[in-house]
Amino acid sequence: MSTIALILAGGFATRLRPLSYTRPKPLLQILNRPIIDYILEKVVNLDVDTIYISVRYMAEKIIEHVDTSWENYKDKIQYLIEDRPLGDAGPLKFLVNKAISENKTILVLNGDIFSNIELGEVLRFHKKKGGIATLVLTRVTGDLSRYGVATVDAEQRIVSFVEKPKDARPEGLVNAGVYIFEPEVFNYIEFRDDRPMKLSIDVIPRLLKYGDVYGFIHEGYWFDIGTPEDYLRANFTALEYMCLNDNSDCIKGVCEGTIHEPCFIDDGVYVKKDSEIGPYTIILRGSRIEGTVKISNSILLNHVTVNKGTYITGAIIGEHTYIGKWVRIESGTVIGDYTYIADNTYIARGAKIGPHREITESIYKEGAVLP
Repeated sequence: MSTIALILAGGFATRLRPLSYTRPKPLLQILNRPIIDYILEKVVNLDVDTIYISVRYMAEKIIEHVDTSWENYKDKIQYLIEDRPLGDAGPLKFLVNKAISENKTILVLNGDIFSNIELGEVLRFHKKKGGIATLVLTRVTGDLSRYGVATVDAEQRIVSFVEKPKDARPEGLVNAGVYIFEPEVFNYIEFRDDRPMKLSIDVIPRLLKYGDVYGFIHEGYWFDIGTPEDYLRANFTALEYMCLNDNSDCIKGVCEGTIHEPCFIDDGVYVKKDSEIGPYTIILRGSRIEGTVKISNSILLNHVTVNKGTYITGAIIGEHTYIGKWVRIESGTVIGDYTYIADNTYIARGAKIGPHREITESIYKEGAVLP
């Protein structure tokens, strides 16, 4: 099977603001690695001819990171630069001629998925089933209204697919953002230039009418990093898989305080004595935590400074943020990069504070937004 891969990394990530004001979603870190690195690590180990990365929003940042971090694969990686939003189906039109003329199977992956999906197993499943397409599906409980929901038969053939169903379903198999397409699918796709095209709306339902589409059911962990809450949960799952059994491998910096496992303390981090870190806390490169600080269930991105007496729980703190003395930051708060939080400040639950802000007075309103 001759295969090419397409990683979709062009979205705006509006629901991740204020974090996505200053970085594209694929460069958000899970522990200390960008999401796109986890995806590329899986793809480069496959027998694929070329890896295409479709970029638009902050494209130069993604290209710079990939060119630097994946230099050994530069002959294998190419970029599709979108001149306008194309949707997740639009970039496929750049691959039509190659796929058909060279009989290439196309592996498509969303660039914001953190999972332990075994792509080799998916490709083998696809080849065995012999359909025109395969979707990776994963089981989700709770609110399914933000997903594409599939039903499969006993042969794992998809018999129905509903994007963002409005009926209340307690659980279901949802689209996991990994697709395999045979070149003949292009016989059934009508590319349009007047609007962005969606795989789940413009492609998958159409393919179900004309050929066999199968669902590979993934039973491991899977996160669509769509919101700050998703981002926290993905990091906490990474902590459980990578740090819970032997947390010593996850303490790379200097921590003189007390650690409640699991935690990840990156290189160049310094935590002074009398502070308490964790559980479920990630502190990334170059951050400095003074004494008598307590941080739990939170992510601190690179080069954050936290001064003495501060309490942080359930928050995401952007890069190069400075937090003063005796500050209290409540659960659900997201603070953008390069923000200054003055001494003795209270930040209420669920506040969203944009980057490059100076917060000199307390925020008492829950869910307040300061863009």
